[in-house]
Amino acid sequence: MMSSKRNLLAITLLLVGVHSLLLGFFIFFMTDFFYELFFSTQVVNPFFVKQAGLFLILMGFFYLFPLTNLEKLSRVTLVTITTKICAVTFLAVNASDSPAPLMIYLAGFGDGCMAIALSVTYVMFIRETTSKTLSSEA
Repeated sequence: MMSSKRNLLAITLLLVGVHSLLLGFFIFFMTDFFYELFFSTQVVNPFFVKQAGLFLILMGFFYLFPLTNLEKLSRVTLVTITTKICAVTFLAVNASDSPAPLMIYLAGFGDGCMAIALSVTYVMFIRETTSKTLSSEA
C-alpha cells in the first residue's frame, strides 16, 4: 500500500520535473517567442538561451528519475532541492543583468517555492519511512 506521504513526494517531484521539461522545451523550441513574451526584447545570442533550454530538459528528466523507484532513490530528491536552491541564488544575484529583472525574481520565487515543497514532502516521507522501519524492528 502506498502512503499518502510517499504520494505527496511523488506528486511534488512529478510537478517539478514536468515544469522543467515544459519550460525547457518552450525555451529551446520557441526561443524568440519566449524572449518576447517574458523579456519584451529580441534574443541577441540564441545559442546560450537554447543551451539553457536543453539544460532544463535534461534536469527535468533527472527530477523525474526517482519516480522509477522512490523508496530506493528518494535521496536523489536532495540533489533536486540543492539545484533549486542554487537556482534561487543564481537568479537573485544575476537578475540585474537581465532585460527584465522582475521576471527573473519571479522565476527565483517559483524555484524557491519548489525547493520548499520538495523539502517538506521529502522530510515527511523520510520520517514516515524511518518510523515504519523502527516499528518493524521492535
